[in-house]
Amino acid sequence: MSVVLVKLSERNQMVLPKEAREALGIKPGGRVVVVVEEESVRLLPEPENWTEYIYGLGEEAWVQLGGGEHFLAEERAAWKR
Repeated sequence: MSVVLVKLSERNQMVLPKEAREALGIKPGGRVVVVVEEESVRLLPEPENWTEYIYGLGEEAWVQLGGGEHFLAEERAAWKR
């Protein structure tokens, strides 16, 4: 692990240090995903396939709702009222 201090420009821009670019495999013109969680920020390389990247992200929500089929049945029943 390394820690590097970077400075923001007047336009709130910063240069991503070479070590970070290399670790993420980012080339000039590449894009970065910025994940903000409370007081921390993570930088990730843009996924090649967004469908695979987000697959399963809502799984916890569906479990809390009793599963997708259960939720769908409840919604359809509400339409008939």
